[in-house]
Amino acid sequence: MSLLSLKDQIRASTVCKAWREAAKSVTVVHKYQWFVSIPTWGNSIDLLDPLQGKRYTMNLPEKGVTDVSYSKDGWLLMRRSCFVQFLFFNPYSRELISLPDYELPYMEIAFSSAPTSETCTLVTLNPISEYIVAISTCYPGATEWITTEFHCSLPFDLNIHSNLVCANDHFYCFTSGGVLFDFDPASRTLNHQAWDNVRFPEIHNNQWSYRPKELFLMEHKGELILMYTYGSETPVVYKLVSSEWEEMSSTLDGLTIFASLWCSETRMDVLGMKNSVYFPKYGSRNNMQCVSYSYDDARYYPGQPKRLCSVDSLWIDPPPFLR
Repeated sequence: MSLLSLKDQIRASTVCKAWREAAKSVTVVHKYQWFVSIPTWGNSIDLLDPLQGKRYTMNLPEKGVTDVSYSKDGWLLMRRSCFVQFLFFNPYSRELISLPDYELPYMEIAFSSAPTSETCTLVTLNPISEYIVAISTCYPGATEWITTEFHCSLPFDLNIHSNLVCANDHFYCFTSGGVLFDFDPASRTLNHQAWDNVRFPEIHNNQWSYRPKELFLMEHKGELILMYTYGSETPVVYKLVSSEWEEMSSTLDGLTIFASLWCSETRMDVLGMKNSVYFPKYGSRNNMQCVSYSYDDARYYPGQPKRLCSVDSLWIDPPPFLR
């Protein structure tokens, strides 16, 4: 097994349990995320180990013409070209799990856990107006989506807001106005709260108004982590502690953030990657690389980026036998 390439090890590990255990025995532990690029057309996806710098291509006939929407626990949420058909896809086991057609528009989408778990919930968020938000839910095995419209007392910023993220069985989305929206699927309730200290600075100061801005929301051990980016400026990171946002130290306390437009992940004390933020970038001529910001060195690598994230790129767990 040790003589096989990574692609062949992935293929061999799906044959049976004994072969999967054999694959585990010849690999090392990987705590960090891998960069995956999934073009709409074609049957292949590209994987990049951001620490080793090694790139792999997997041919997956099951993929077809699809767009990627989210990633969690090694599973991808994909949307067929008809735009109404969603499915879960595991690129390592090649398992597919279909979902009911979804014909409504949405702005953000997320799922809580692997679709093979009993607790998996899928949520879409669509702000109909500043003060009306529609939320739809579904789960593997369901025959339809359930949609509820919520009237809010605080505005939802339609232009700048974060991705959806699940933490402690709730789904969260943060807007540039400093408002956190909190949806509880169990009770089908939507709450929201505002903070002045974590609003985008250009609301008070126009010095960053011309620079591209993004909001990233993620969780770490049940706590919410919020990150702002302003072009090539230093990312600003906050942690929600006892209902108050606290700016994290200049070292990130050993944290590594893997950020993307669809979903973001965190890891702690990853050797060679601590105190850094990684962004997936797919450049021209198939130039697949990671852009990272090191808080220890106070700079971006490999240089000042013009663009931090690609639309068809995000992060995924490495192959199961490499964890």
